[in-house]
This record gives sequence, structure tokens and C-alpha cells, in this order.
Amino acid sequence: MTVTTAAPVASRSSISIWIWIGTIALSFLAGRYLLQGHGGGSHSLQLGEKDSKEIPADAVVVTTTAMVQRDVQRSVQAVGTFFGFEELTLSSKQEGRVAKIHFDQGAVVKPGDLLLELESTDFRLALEQADRSLQTELAKWGFNSVPPPNVDVSTLPSVVSAKLRFELAQSRLTRMLPLQASNSISADDLEQARSDAKVLESEWKNQMLLANAAAATARLRAADLEIAKQRLADCEIRVPVPTLHEEPDEQFYTISERLVTEGTLLRPGTEVFKLVLGKSLKLRLAVPESNASKIAIGQNVLVAIASSTKEEHGVVTNISPAIERNTRTFQVEVTVPNDSGLCKPGGFAKAQILVGEKEIANTVPPSSLYSLAGIQKIFLIENGIAKEIRVTLGEQTRDWIEIASPALPPNARVATSGQRLLSDGIAVVERDSLSQETQMTNPKLSGEESRE
Repeated sequence: MTVTTAAPVASRSSISIWIWIGTIALSFLAGRYLLQGHGGGSHSLQLGEKDSKEIPADAVVVTTTAMVQRDVQRSVQAVGTFFGFEELTLSSKQEGRVAKIHFDQGAVVKPGDLLLELESTDFRLALEQADRSLQTELAKWGFNSVPPPNVDVSTLPSVVSAKLRFELAQSRLTRMLPLQASNSISADDLEQARSDAKVLESEWKNQMLLANAAAATARLRAADLEIAKQRLADCEIRVPVPTLHEEPDEQFYTISERLVTEGTLLRPGTEVFKLVLGKSLKLRLAVPESNASKIAIGQNVLVAIASSTKEEHGVVTNISPAIERNTRTFQVEVTVPNDSGLCKPGGFAKAQILVGEKEIANTVPPSSLYSLAGIQKIFLIENGIAKEIRVTLGEQTRDWIEIASPALPPNARVATSGQRLLSDGIAVVERDSLSQETQMTNPKLSGEESRE
């Protein structure tokens, strides 16, 4: 039973295989017949009345465009980060509690504006104490104001009194001396007069020293008063006055960050605000070392940012004299006016530093460039034949690419589609030169098969 059953099964399997093979063979023959019927086996194709030549059957239809010579501005490409023209962090000089905050993050403030106040009761009392101490010292010696370092203290009452007593003793001694010759005065009296004169002279000189010391003490008390005034003034944190920015319209700051709140106890050195000067920004670029000889101060720069399609303009204002060892780049600083306000500190930007004068260059559209295995090439179309050209690229934009080398003929035409099907020496047909009738009757020449 097993043998008689397997034989019909094997027979049916063989029949199915042969049917499948026959179907494939018939399909192949039918396809070949259809291709030959549509010109697939011929060597040429007769075009309509509008065409005056025969096109090879293996020709590839492409679109072309003429190479354009245009003025090209040489530039150095670089990327970098925006920084404020001047960025600074304000810190507290005093220890104290924040009493009031006048401006918040994002506010625009002018030099001298009051940003923050500390509790000032203790500093006001210290100022009053220093002022009273100074007034006491001035009143003790009769100074009308704080004496300068070279003050004449001989007019002070205590000094004048000591001087008068010395002059009186000196006058008495002078009158006694003639009486010594006639023994009209005793030696003890004369000696007493001389001693009194010397003591009073020393007293006068001592009063002069004390007066000078009092003047110095008064100046010390005045310095303590100034310190107390400064400590009271430091309870108010104000916007600084810029000195590096010469533009009057740029004399303002923007608060980029507020770091404290009301009631915070500050220590000396505690950061309270971060400010950015003006609307102009500094763009710091990392430029390759090979371009060091091309960059100069004053060159114009085109700046592109992600948030806008409009280019910003800047000027090279600073060039670092040192090369970064790790990256082999040097820093170039560009001042960007930022009139639009779209550029932000910390933002990323691409820059083109314009170097040299404009030059005439050969340019082609980006669609004409074909890249394979890292090799850039284009296809020139000459007399219906494609010619492969390996090229070196120069300046590039969204609309065109410069062919730096080799030199191309002035009237050159380049393929802008179908490059994947092209090779050196292959026949091509420009799509615009075909008649409408030919494109409709020949799918291969209609350009549908030439699209990438």
C-alpha cells in the first residue's frame, strides 16, 4: 500500500515543477518580444518631426544647466559661541540681610540704578558714632575742621598758653642776669629763674607735640567716619558705570540672572546679580591654524544662527596670538551689533570671515555634484557625450558651489540629474531637446528611469 500511494504523489510533484519552469520561460520570451517591439533591440530610434537626428538606444536622458561665472567673496568658515560684550557678576561687600530688591531677571537697567538694598540700621548707627567721635576730638583742641598733615598748631589755645608762660620766664631771666655782676640777686634766685625758663620751654614744646598728635587723631577719626559712610553706601548695590564701551547707545545692562531673594543673609563676596552690557555681543570663533595669515582686525564677518534665516553682520576686533595645542586653532573675537536682538549670549553660531577681494569663479548648482566614495565629481555634457570630471570645491552656498579646480570651459554644461546612471563616455540626451511625442512613446527616454 505504501509503494502504490507514493508513486502518484511523486508524479504530481514533477508535473508541478515542469509547469513552473514552463511559465518562467514563456514570461521571458514574452518580455523579450515586447521589448523588441518597442525598440529595445534596435540600435537607434527615429524621433518625431521636431528631432533631426537619431538617438542611440542606450542613451541616458539628463537635465543640464550651464556653468555660471560669478563674483565670489573668499571667506574662512568657523563656528563659535556668543558672549556678552561685557559680562559681570555683582557681589556683596557687606554682611547683611537683603531688605529690598528693585529689579528682576531680564530687566534693562542703566548705570547707577539701585538694584538691591541691605538692612542699614547698624551701619547708620556706626556712622553717627564715628561722626561724634570726630567732633569731640576737634572740639577738645579747638580745630574748626579736620586739620591737614602740615597744619600750623601754634595758634591752638593750649600751645599759645604754654608759649606765653615760657616767654614770661625767659623775660624774667633776662632781667636778672645784669644784677648778677653787682651781687644784687642771689645765686639761688638766678638759678631758679633759669630752671623755670627751661621747664616752661619744655612745656611749650610738649604742647606742640600734643597738638600735632591731636591733629593726627582728628584725621584718624575722619578716616573712620569715611569708612562708616562707605559701609553705609555699600548697603546699596548699584549698576556699575562702563568705561570700555564707547557707544552712548550701548550704556545699559540687562540682568541675565538674579541669585538672591529678599530676606537672604549675605556674606562678603556673595554673588547677587549677573549682568550683560549693551546689546552688542562678542562671538568667539575657533579658527584653524592654517588660516592664521588670512585673518586681520577689521574684516567683515557674516554670522548665521539657528533661530533666524537672516544673516547678522560683525567685525573682527581681536585675534589671539596663541595657538591652542589640543585643537590647533586660535581664537578670533568678532563684535556683533545684534540690532535684531535674536542673538543670545551662550548661543551657537556659524561665521564666514570675509578675506581678500572678490574673484571671478566657475560655479554650478548643488544638484550637479555627484559624490562616490568620498570623491567629488561632475559630468560635463559635450556633443551628446558625458565626460566625468573630478573636482575640488571652493566656496559654497545653498544655491551654488564653486569649482576651484580644474578649470572649466566658459560655455560648459553640466548634468543636474541622472548622474547615478552616467559614466565617462556614455551617450546622453538633454531632456529639453526631446520632442513630446518621443518622450511619450519611449519610457526610457522620457527621463523617468534617469531620476535618482
